[in-house]
Amino acid sequence: MKTIKFSLCILFAGLLLGGCTVDQQRPTDVKYIEKTDPTWQQHLKQLQQIKSYQALGQLGYISTKERFSTRFDWQYLDPQNYTLKLYSTLSSETLQIQMHPQGMTISDNKGRQRSATDAKMLLREIIGMDFPLDQFVFWLKGQPKDNSDYLVADNHFLGSFTHRVDGKTWTADYLSYHLNQQPPMPENILLKTEGQTLKIRVDEWNLK
Repeated sequence: MKTIKFSLCILFAGLLLGGCTVDQQRPTDVKYIEKTDPTWQQHLKQLQQIKSYQALGQLGYISTKERFSTRFDWQYLDPQNYTLKLYSTLSSETLQIQMHPQGMTISDNKGRQRSATDAKMLLREIIGMDFPLDQFVFWLKGQPKDNSDYLVADNHFLGSFTHRVDGKTWTADYLSYHLNQQPPMPENILLKTEGQTLKIRVDEWNLK
């Protein structure tokens, strides 16, 4: 376990960010429309039909304990089969988080790995943060969960939501979308919870 933690530190060592880069405030000038809007309802149905996909881009993370920026490759097949790969453009260091039917495995490109049936526990021990990866599949593609409090922006896409997971309240703001594909997909997302901020930029979507 310690060797993987050490590898993670190397991966992010040269990518420390200033707080002003990631920890931005939520937008306050967004105009919202009714959830019953026909264009939004049609878009929501399109999102619900996307069962598997790949998203590539960059994410920045800041908490009270650490901050980093990294490239990512997210490949989702189903709730028991998905992979999040984090890698640096400045070195060959990579970290892979893989969910499979037996649980979760976290490994690096040096061959070090650790597996556990309790995915949340493993993420907490290795990554050092509580992040709901099982919700990330919906959050990334701009699809609100049924029990989330969400708002539709006047562009007819998801504007923001509030969702409580494991005792923590998460908020998301969708700052921009890729409009040159069907259906349009999120480009810049700001996720926040108490003491944690995650800014995501998706550069490329591959829908299946």
